[in-house]
Amino acid sequence: MDFLDEIKAKYQIFLYGEISSIHSINHLKSFSPVTIPQEYFDIIANSEEIEFILDWKEVHIWSAKSCIEMNQAYYIQKYIPEGIAIADDGCDNVLLYANGKKGFGLYIVAFNNLDIDEMIYLAKSLRDFLIKGIGIDIFIKVS
Repeated sequence: MDFLDEIKAKYQIFLYGEISSIHSINHLKSFSPVTIPQEYFDIIANSEEIEFILDWKEVHIWSAKSCIEMNQAYYIQKYIPEGIAIADDGCDNVLLYANGKKGFGLYIVAFNNLDIDEMIYLAKSLRDFLIKGIGIDIFIKVS
C-alpha cells in the first residue's frame, strides 16, 4: 500500500485543485532549499491537493505548484532558510519540512510569526505524523 492509500484508509479526504505534473514536481525540487522527502511526492504525484480533518483541525497538503506559490507569497525561505512549507492547517499555521532545533523533520509555525525559533517540532516525517500519530497531540493544541 502506498502512502496516499494509507492516508485514504485512515482519513476521509477531500480532493481539490490540480494534480502535480512531473514538470511542477521537478520545479519544486529545484526551488526547495532542502531535500524534500519522497513521502511528500508520493502523496502529490498521483492526486489533487488533499484536505482532511485531524480531530477537529484541518490539514491541507499542497500540490507542487501551490507549494512554490505559498512559499514565495509568504517569503518562507527569507525567514526559515532551511525549510519548505508543504501544507497548512486551514487557519493560521503552516506545516513545513525544516532543519530546526530537533534536526530535520516536520514542524509547525504561525504564518504571522515565521521564525525558526518559533517552529514547533511535530515528527521526523509526514508518515510518522499522519499514520503513526506522532505529534498530532501537539498539532491539535497549536492555535
